[in-house]
Amino acid sequence: MKKVLFFCLPLWFLFINDIQAQDYSKAFGIRGGLGANVTYKSFVGPQSAFELMGGFYFGDVYASLVYEKHNYFQNDVPGLTWYWGVGGSILLNNGGLGVGVVGALGLDYSFRDIPLNISLDWMPNIFIVGGRGFAPGGGGVSLRYILDR
Repeated sequence: MKKVLFFCLPLWFLFINDIQAQDYSKAFGIRGGLGANVTYKSFVGPQSAFELMGGFYFGDVYASLVYEKHNYFQNDVPGLTWYWGVGGSILLNNGGLGVGVVGALGLDYSFRDIPLNISLDWMPNIFIVGGRGFAPGGGGVSLRYILDR
């Protein structure tokens, strides 16, 4: 655990110095798809966010932390971005512990008049240690309450 914190904390500080106004800066909610999860997203820069997810995935306990890069569309639809990202994942099952890499590709929309954020994404996993090997079906829909604009 100390090695993970030693690696992740410097990454966090690389992005935290560039905080600017977003459509939202922090949001917490639920994520549905192939599993039931909770999700927390926090922006650490104008287009950079970390998303922490945890819950159940095919009956196993799953957690991931993903760095996401948000991009606006050419016609600049207010509140709508597309994003890509990469991060790490942990899977606890009857066979032990799985550790892997997760990718992200999705759409993110935040409403102006109500504190609600919706995202639709695909997050495939490659479990390097334990787990299921390549798990391509990690897509889902997230509904988050915006905590801070």
